[in-house]
Amino acid sequence: MNGIDEGVAKGEARGSHHKSLEIAKKMMAKGMDENTIMEITGLTQEEIRKLIS
Repeated sequence: MNGIDEGVAKGEARGSHHKSLEIAKKMMAKGMDENTIMEITGLTQEEIRKLIS
């Protein structure tokens, strides 16, 4: 993989992670529990708890 491809891959990963965080925020607003949010988004419990605080 060349430098450009690596940069694109990192950018896509960051975008995907950002989207997961946004989805988790919406799920929390709907009252969904942490375990369900972790299962659906792939986020860790620590990441979800950071969103709460």
